[in-house]
Amino acid sequence: MLSKYFEMKTKTKKFDDDLLWSLGEIKGKKVILYGAGEGFLELNKKYRFTEVLNIVAIADIKFEPKSCCCEDCNCQHEHEEKTFKGIRAIAPTKIPKEDYDVILITNEKPKGILKFIFEDLKIENKDVRTVFNEEIEDEASNYNYLYKMKFDKTLPKLVKKLDGKKILLYGAGVFLELIRKYFDISSFNIVGIADKKFEHHEENEEWNGYKVYSPKEIKELNPDVVLVTTKFYINIIEDLYYNTLNGTKIKIKPLLKKPFLTLVKEIWG
Repeated sequence: MLSKYFEMKTKTKKFDDDLLWSLGEIKGKKVILYGAGEGFLELNKKYRFTEVLNIVAIADIKFEPKSCCCEDCNCQHEHEEKTFKGIRAIAPTKIPKEDYDVILITNEKPKGILKFIFEDLKIENKDVRTVFNEEIEDEASNYNYLYKMKFDKTLPKLVKKLDGKKILLYGAGVFLELIRKYFDISSFNIVGIADKKFEHHEENEEWNGYKVYSPKEIKELNPDVVLVTTKFYINIIEDLYYNTLNGTKIKIKPLLKKPFLTLVKEIWG
């Protein structure tokens, strides 16, 4: 089943433009595709990799040969050349022995594959490209996590609940960057953002358009609500409640609502 990130990302104009540009650059070169899953099949329907590219093989871990069961190693079915959708299929470990110019990774999470290619296979001086290019760190994982937590359903309810409240965001990291990029939080009455990294900020300094504050400035600012915008927030909320905002009437809420059992698992591992 395709992920929410896959569905969202492949519908954007930037994804389409970037991939078509990349396909144009490698057209005519000898290409090894990396990734033979459902995502590849869906992409191939639209971009016709198998028609427009000179594909020499497709690599995927599922093409790794199984351990042979015979002492004399005469099991022909384990050693015959495999194909996948008409393409010669190879194990990733066989890539260094291939004659190719480009590796095109079609997986939506290419980070681990890139590490394998460069560190384990020791591939150098080859053109290695990814179909999915994350603009924000851990973009795919965090986007899918938000949908798993039903953020698209809980966000409108929180906006309605905090209507008219003066809100200070807490946590200026990649998780909030992702939320701002793919979800609309502009309806909140946001007066700024606080984070420990702004402890020694410049006057009128901003982060992504929000005026920044150090945690010790929150009391003086006196927002109605501090909205914690990190992925994992229990420890942060406890610290704000018992230390930074102790003795105030400022409410503390997470931007991302999670089921109770999920919180328990994250706390206790």
